[in-house]
Amino acid sequence: MENRINSTWLKELFSKSGDVLVRPIKINQNNISVHLFCVDGLINQALFDEAVFRSLKFDPYLAHCSTERQMMDYLQEGGAYHVFTIEEDDYELLIKYVLSGMVALIFDAEEKAIVYDIRMFEKRSIQEPTEENVMKGSKESFIEVMRMNTALIRRRIRSEYLVVETHSVGRLSKTDIALIYISNIADASIVNKIRETINKIDIDNLSTPAFIEEFLIENKHSIFPQIMYTQRPDRVAANLSDGRIALVVDGIPFAYILPCQLPMLMQSPDDYANHFLIGSSLRIIRYLSMIVTLFLPAFYIAATTFQSQMLPVQLALSTQAAKQNVPFSSAFEVLGLLIAFEILIEAGLRLPKAVGTAMSILGGLVVGQSAVSANLISPAVVVIVALAGISGFIMPNQDLSSGVRLMRFFLAILASLAGFFGLVIGIIVLITHLCSLNNYGTAYLSPFVDVEERNIKDTLFRFPIKYFKTRPEDIVHLNRTKQGNGNEKQG
Repeated sequence: MENRINSTWLKELFSKSGDVLVRPIKINQNNISVHLFCVDGLINQALFDEAVFRSLKFDPYLAHCSTERQMMDYLQEGGAYHVFTIEEDDYELLIKYVLSGMVALIFDAEEKAIVYDIRMFEKRSIQEPTEENVMKGSKESFIEVMRMNTALIRRRIRSEYLVVETHSVGRLSKTDIALIYISNIADASIVNKIRETINKIDIDNLSTPAFIEEFLIENKHSIFPQIMYTQRPDRVAANLSDGRIALVVDGIPFAYILPCQLPMLMQSPDDYANHFLIGSSLRIIRYLSMIVTLFLPAFYIAATTFQSQMLPVQLALSTQAAKQNVPFSSAFEVLGLLIAFEILIEAGLRLPKAVGTAMSILGGLVVGQSAVSANLISPAVVVIVALAGISGFIMPNQDLSSGVRLMRFFLAILASLAGFFGLVIGIIVLITHLCSLNNYGTAYLSPFVDVEERNIKDTLFRFPIKYFKTRPEDIVHLNRTKQGNGNEKQG
């Protein structure tokens, strides 16, 4: 009985759950009854009354049906006042449907059910993205409902080749994951590999985004993000057109994009919303800021502690004069202030917004100025750490920003131990690590490490749109033409 659809078994299974309803409904004078099976709070009650209950009680044909089979055939052929109606005989699928918000009518004699998709969720409205705002462009962002997010993508790519596969992950949560790609563009081997990875996930509950990310990335010991997330449907559509694959997870208000390379994480929607010269200037500023936040603290430690002769005379003298009354070494000052900077960031995130803003101002200005006045730290260190901290927040991707900030500590420690020799060793280790990363067959630093000259028109500089004629060769092997001369069409 456990593998069959039966109202008695369902009542016993959910006997302790007050929100799950399994109740009989008498239909006609032949004393044929069906059992309603649904979850209170997940269904649209007004639509239920109109599409389900009204047809059962007042349809004249159902009133004269002599068997349950006749009723089911009639409901399937158009008797149901709802277009999304299916017949289900699989017990596990029925449980999944109902617990996700659908309504089922149980026919005990047939051991089958008619399922109505009349789900209703309390959800946020589609609002402006909080992390990827642009002056010119779409103001829509994803929400927590997966089907609404896939609809936002479908609205932007009205192609019959856009595929939205639905998978279920989690033994208890049974979380829906949509695998989205354009079938005549995306590499089938990459799609199959991601699909296999999703199907192999064996976990009770996908409670946080980090759970799905750790299963999808191939180099799990790297602190650098190897999967890009975005709140913007238009950005997902653009990457799908380039042959990449998107993942939309129910309950998570953003989409994942694979394969992911470092240049993608340094790009912003603003680059394409503005003139190409402005977009290129913004990108150069981001790359320079990443270099500043990575190497400036370590460079200051090495220059003031070990190789002060590398600094200009006036700068070296002013730095030494500022440190004269400070009892701590440069390495201790920089590392201590970097840790204090991270503490301020974490405290600002945990406190309420109004209190967090006031606390940041208090910690950044009052405490910093007081520490300088008390000769606990030198003014130069405050400037160095502040400049490095601000530069770290310019990067569009917060996961990349977090990885860079952690690597900044690693380089600063090496510089405090061996000066510029330690800094050079850290740079070699960093470059070697980034070059070794492989993301679904694509180099993480591509196209910077490509032997051939390709895909360079959208990296450090954003070239005019007319130069974007082909898709990335390392991602798309077939159907690489992105735009033609106006007379060509893709097949």
